[in-house]
Amino acid sequence: MGAPGAGAGAMTKPLLLKPRGAAEPVPWEEIAVDAPDVGPQTPLDQAQFVALDVETTGNAPFLVLEIGAERFELDRTLSFFDTLVDCRAPINPYARRRHHIDRSMLIGAPEFKDARRGFLRFAQGAVLVEHSHDAFDTWLVGRGLESPLEHPIIDTTALARLVLTLPKGQTPGLARLVGELGLDVTPAHAALDDARATAMVFRALIARVRKDLGWTTVGDVLAALPRPVVDRTVSRRASAAGRARGAPAPTGQRRSGAPAATPRATSPAPTGRRGRSSRRRRSGSSGSPGGSPA
Repeated sequence: MGAPGAGAGAMTKPLLLKPRGAAEPVPWEEIAVDAPDVGPQTPLDQAQFVALDVETTGNAPFLVLEIGAERFELDRTLSFFDTLVDCRAPINPYARRRHHIDRSMLIGAPEFKDARRGFLRFAQGAVLVEHSHDAFDTWLVGRGLESPLEHPIIDTTALARLVLTLPKGQTPGLARLVGELGLDVTPAHAALDDARATAMVFRALIARVRKDLGWTTVGDVLAALPRPVVDRTVSRRASAAGRARGAPAPTGQRRSGAPAATPRATSPAPTGRRGRSSRRRRSGSSGSPGGSPA
């Protein structure tokens, strides 16, 4: 459990990232992390997690414009991963108003395949955490790999429904959970800030289930939360077959984009940084891998 997935091997060339707000690309300073792969019996307080958030073009096939992530343990932040992604596809105007990413900001940013290569190294051996009922961000990052990502995945919306008193069937937005949990973090619609807010929400929710439900291991969490489907190839083929037989086509789901964060590539955790929230619209659409137009 926790296998890094294809593309996460040793870096073959130096990687330059372009954090939001940076005038020029900066070398990625990979942090050596002593982290054996996580398994079901790993105690929660010994496991390492990576909270992930991405911003996209807002149009199908939803190409990635920004990747933000925080690697952390329950009691401390370990490092960050933060970069814009070079993408030549049109950016949906609504998405651009939300995340404030425009074409000029992408000049000098790494291509998606290079940004993903760095992220997979960053996330190796960790449990992925995202605020998405269908693991949309994880799917975007893994789309186009020879094999799907094998990391354990925890969805904070599903975890919140177990812990908090929420209307049945409702998927709570990240901003709402920040408020419900009384966290000192501000919505910002930027990938790194969203990832940091997701990490804070996750820590707060895990503290409650440890106290109220007695959960002690990663396996306790995974057993209660079915892993979202990241490999959607089978479902897309089934959908296509159904349409060929005359079944109605599935309706699309909405998407969006996101805004201002502070420049930072992977680096040791600083103190006192604010994050954000607000959620995305999810889609099971196919399309070309994350950073290149179809």
